[in-house]
Amino acid sequence: MNVQNRPEYAVLLSTLSPSAQLRYFKEHGQPFPLVSEKPASAKAYKPLDHFSAAEREEIRQEMETLARWQEYRRQPGRTAELDAEFVELLRQEDPGRAVSVKTLYRKKKALEENDLAGLVDGRGKARKGRSSIDETVWQAFLSFYLDLREPKAKECYEATIQYVRRHYPALVDGIPTYSTFVRHIEKDVPYAVQQLGREGKKALRDRCAPYVRRIYDNMESNEIWVADNHTFDIISRDGKTTHRLYLTAFLDARSGIFTGVYVTTAPSSQSTVIALRRGIQRYGIPDVIYVDNGREFLTFDLGGLGHRKKKSKAAQDRHDPPTILQRLGIEMMNAQVKNARAKIIERRFLDFKNRISKLFETYTGGNVLEKPENLEKLLRAGKGPTDLELTEAVEQLLEGYLNEQPYGGAVAADRGKPRMQVYNENLHRKRVPRSEEDLNLLLMRSTRAIKVDRPGVYLTVGKTKIYYRTDEFVLNYQGAKVYLRYDPLDLSHVRAYDEDDRFIMELPADSRMVLEYRASAEEVKEAQQTIRSFEKQTAERMAAMTLKEIGPNTRLDLALETARENMARRAEEPAPGAKLIELQSAYEEPMLKAVGDIDLDRMINNIITENGGYDDE
Repeated sequence: MNVQNRPEYAVLLSTLSPSAQLRYFKEHGQPFPLVSEKPASAKAYKPLDHFSAAEREEIRQEMETLARWQEYRRQPGRTAELDAEFVELLRQEDPGRAVSVKTLYRKKKALEENDLAGLVDGRGKARKGRSSIDETVWQAFLSFYLDLREPKAKECYEATIQYVRRHYPALVDGIPTYSTFVRHIEKDVPYAVQQLGREGKKALRDRCAPYVRRIYDNMESNEIWVADNHTFDIISRDGKTTHRLYLTAFLDARSGIFTGVYVTTAPSSQSTVIALRRGIQRYGIPDVIYVDNGREFLTFDLGGLGHRKKKSKAAQDRHDPPTILQRLGIEMMNAQVKNARAKIIERRFLDFKNRISKLFETYTGGNVLEKPENLEKLLRAGKGPTDLELTEAVEQLLEGYLNEQPYGGAVAADRGKPRMQVYNENLHRKRVPRSEEDLNLLLMRSTRAIKVDRPGVYLTVGKTKIYYRTDEFVLNYQGAKVYLRYDPLDLSHVRAYDEDDRFIMELPADSRMVLEYRASAEEVKEAQQTIRSFEKQTAERMAAMTLKEIGPNTRLDLALETARENMARRAEEPAPGAKLIELQSAYEEPMLKAVGDIDLDRMINNIITENGGYDDE
C-alpha cells in the first residue's frame, strides 16, 4: 500500500523487455544494466537448396520481376508513378497475382538481405505440418487404430469420441471431423508403424525392414536350383472341361534358366520328382535345391519334412529311409516359413506370364482386372488349346525361347548375354548319373518301415493294398521290418531294403492286383483359340490398320520357330566344357539272391531222417 493507502504494483525490471528497461533507466537517470539482454546475432537465412523445386522456381520468378522493376524505374518520370504503372502492368500480365508497390519494396529488401524466404509466398503455409487434433485425442485414436485386428478408421474415430467424452470431456468440442483424422493417418503415421501396429512384426520384416542381398558373382551353374509351382494364366481343355494347369519347375539360380519342368493338373511330390528327373537328364545333378514349405516338396521320402517335422518323441525315434535327395547327394534348403522374400523364382514366373502366357489366345490374366473381355465368348465357342498342345508348346518355349532371353540378374558383367551362355560359362563342375538305370533307382519313391507278414508286404494305392512277395522273401523276413522303393508309373514290382538301407531283392506284385492298379499316363486333351470381335466400326478400322497375314497365333508360331531354331543350333554345338565330370552311381548288390523254389516237404523229411524217425510219444 502506498502513502495514500492505495495498492500499487511492483514489477521486476528483469521481467520487462530490453526496450522497456532502457526507457526506465533513461527516465530515472540510472545506468542501463539490461539483465535479460542477449548478445545480438546475425539472422540465419535458409540457403537455396533448402527450398522445394516449386519454391525455387517462385524465387527465380520474383528475382526476374524485381530486375524488371528496377529497369522500368530508369524511365523518365516520377518514381511513385512509375511504381504504380509497373504494378498495373504485372496485374494485366497475371490477373490472379497479388502484387502491390509495398510488396515490391518488401521483396526488394529481402533480396538485399539475402532472405530468400521473403521472396516466397507464405500464405497457407504457416500451419503446414501442424494438426488441429489435440495430442491426447490423437493418441487415443491411434491406440484404437494401431490394432492387429485392423479396425476401420471410422470405427476408431467413433470409439475415440466415446473415450474422450468419458475421460476428457473438456476436449470433446475440439475434436475435428473424421476426414481430418484420415488425412493425418496418411501424413503423420509412418508406413512402418502402420505395418507393425495393424499387421504385426512379420509384415514389418517383409515390407519395411532391411534385408540381406544375395550375391551371385561367385555362384556356379548347378550350384543351387530353386523349385516352385506356378498356375498357368491360360485356359486349356481336355474335351470335357476347361481349366488351368500347373507348372512344376526348377530354376538355376546363377543363370536363371529353367532346368526341369513338368506340366500337371495338380502339384504333388510326384510332379516334383518328374521335373527334377528331367532337369538332371538335361543339365546334371545340382548341389542344393531351395524350396518353400509346400507339401509337394516336404515329403518324407523326397527331401524330408523340413519345417513340418513332427516334434513328438515317437517321430524323433522313428528311423526313416534315406530320401531321394540324399541318395542323389543334394542338400535341401528350406525358405523361412511365411517369408515373403523367399521365392526368388517368382520373378521368372512373371517373365513366363508376360512372354509366354500372353501368346495364347485364352490368356486369362492373373486377376479379374487383367482378364480379357473376349475370354468368355472364346470359351463358349470351344476355343483354347488342348492340355497336350499346351504342354508341348510350353516345354519347347521354356527350353528354346525363354532360356535364350538376355540375362538381367544381379551379376552386372553378364547382363545382356543369353541365359544359356551364362549357364555354360559358369558350369565348372557337372555331376551326372552313371546310366539311365542308375537315375531310375536314385529317383524311386520310398515307403516307411513295413512289417513283413504272411501275404508279404504292400503298397497302399487309394484305399486298396497291393501286395508283393516271393516265397523265399517271406520265409527269411517274416516279422521283420523293411522299406520299399518303387516307381509310381510302374507298380508291377518294388525293391525291398532292410532297416540299414541294404538292398534285399526285387519283389513282384500279386498278379491279381497289378492290372487293376497299374499306373497310367495322363489323358490326351484338345482345344484351339480365337479372337473376340468388337464393335463393327472399330473392327473395320482395325482391319484397315493391320496386316491380314498376321493372325492371333502368329506370335506363338514365331516364338515356337525361334525355340526350335535355338534347340537345333544347340544340338549341333559341342557339350559345355566342364572341367570335371562326376558319375553318380546307384549300383546295389542284393543281400538275398533267388536260387529257385524251395522244397519244404524235402526239408522236413531230411530233418526227420536225421532225428532217427518219428517220435511216437
